[in-house]
Amino acid sequence: MWGSYNKWVKSGQDENYLPHWLGAAGYRTEYIGKIMNGYGLSNYDTAPKGWDWADVLVEPYIDDFNVPVLSQNGEKPVYYKGFHQTDVIRIKSLDRLEQLTAQEKPFFLAISPFAPHVGFQEKKPSHRPVPQQRHNEKFPNAKAPRTPNFNPADEYQSTKGGWVKNLPKMNESAVGFADFVFRSRAQALVGVDEIIEDVVGLLEDKGVIDNTYIIYTSDNGYHLGQHRAPAGKSLFWNEDTNLPFVVRGPGVPANVSSTIPGLHLDLAPTFLDIAGVAEEDWPEFFDGRSLLPQWHDPTGDHGSGTNQGNSKESINIEYWGRAGIEAPSAGALGSPFLNTTYKTIRTLGNNASWVYTKWCSGEAELYNTGNDAYELTNLVDDRPRVVNRLNALLMVTKSCEKGSCRDPWGLITPPDGSSIATLTQALDTKYDDFFANFERVQFGTCLQIQDDSNEAPYFPVLPDSGGLGREYRNNTDTIPAGGGATVITDAELHGTEAQRTATIDDITSGSRVLSDDEIAAR
Repeated sequence: MWGSYNKWVKSGQDENYLPHWLGAAGYRTEYIGKIMNGYGLSNYDTAPKGWDWADVLVEPYIDDFNVPVLSQNGEKPVYYKGFHQTDVIRIKSLDRLEQLTAQEKPFFLAISPFAPHVGFQEKKPSHRPVPQQRHNEKFPNAKAPRTPNFNPADEYQSTKGGWVKNLPKMNESAVGFADFVFRSRAQALVGVDEIIEDVVGLLEDKGVIDNTYIIYTSDNGYHLGQHRAPAGKSLFWNEDTNLPFVVRGPGVPANVSSTIPGLHLDLAPTFLDIAGVAEEDWPEFFDGRSLLPQWHDPTGDHGSGTNQGNSKESINIEYWGRAGIEAPSAGALGSPFLNTTYKTIRTLGNNASWVYTKWCSGEAELYNTGNDAYELTNLVDDRPRVVNRLNALLMVTKSCEKGSCRDPWGLITPPDGSSIATLTQALDTKYDDFFANFERVQFGTCLQIQDDSNEAPYFPVLPDSGGLGREYRNNTDTIPAGGGATVITDAELHGTEAQRTATIDDITSGSRVLSDDEIAAR
């Protein structure tokens, strides 16, 4: 693994991130669950900085749902024997909320269950999330959605880029596996739903629900059979990158959806906005913007200034390295997945929505998602004018930093000096030559890491500091991830019906601190 927690610490980024900023604004900050890959038995005592309380899942047990092991504030890891990991996180979260709602300070609590990630049981890959025992038989007839892009015909698959175009038609066994994982994910999510139910109920009981923002989201989407890929999350498709995002809080209208894109990099500015921190006091390296005005008025214009689309219409997606094929058939598919490096721009306008991707291997894909929502028909050879505009927008979003990322069209100035705010405006025929001659997004070769010399040119040109946020982090090389060897195993499926109402005393009564030998195992 290229870095993860150890690299993040060495880069110095743990000295200047969200809990520090919220703490300075007067908030108590706490974290429960998975925080980052690479936080494990070899480095648990380097506790995540900034948090007033952090109770964090520890590798190599993060993906073993029936062996929950957590380190509290950097202390020796504790094994909560006989319980399912999701229940442990739920119970710990409720215990902390009891205390947080009893004090005067405003608080920020991040709850991060590992479910519904693929997990292990007795350290054998199950290639599925492992649900609680009480949910293991739910949804017996559930199947992966048979969307138009599920296991598509050769006429569509052959036009894809990278290794995706060579994926074989899924056979009956592969389709059955996709259904199995879909059911398992639904079963595992019932446990996550219970966390939400209990958290909302507690906040209601304490009388603070109307003064509390609740944000529900995920770190990635997931495909199951779309474009013949059995299971995974590493590609630019809508299934992988369009995430659940639900907000409840003061001033947020109920049952309304926003059509303006928001990104996870917008969350920190939004939280500081909620905390009353003036924008001029935000870290200068923010690429994102506050979504609070959008939450309060989801159907508003929010700065588009035009009826042709919204100036906040673009989403940049970049990926380096190998893709994970989370399926037992991955080996049979060969090993092409190392070369999954690509750059993508997705636009969501009122009149036109597109997704354009450039692979490190040179291929490109273009989809009109306004009338091809399942991204089947690759138009890259048929719409050169659209490709030229999206290439320019992708060039800016892969090169930008700080405020320039919030207005990528604003950096693209045609020779006549006119202003462009949307793709619809950019498609005016008077700009054809300008965009046709714009430098092209490209890769020197396919690498497993980001190397700016491999991805030149850039626009805007990178500054002498190196750009891409380098001045705000220490230089680091490839650093081994934390972890350790698995010693504890448990083949039993935990999370019984009785454990639905278990308390903090119940999970701690049978818990134990890991021994020095268990911690030192490599």
